Amino acid sequence: MFLSGSLDRQRRQSNEERHSTTKKRPERQTMSLGTILIILLILALVGVLPTWGYSTSWGYAPGGVVGLLLVIVIILALLGRL
Repeated sequence: MFLSGSLDRQRRQSNEERHSTTKKRPERQTMSLGTILIILLILALVGVLPTWGYSTSWGYAPGGVVGLLLVIVIILALLGRL
């Protein structure tokens, strides 16, 4: 009799723990502004490469500007200022 009472108590406790409303959900990690800027600048860098016919006369200036911006954002992100 004593054993069955303690087993019932353990089962009730484990059921209460399983169905408890005080469980904390794992927090979602959000992307920082720096990460979003780096992704956008990488996409922009690919977009301004002079590989299409109409953009061959532009030279490497657009890619150089976007590349420079990408380097600046990466340095700021590594320094923790972004």
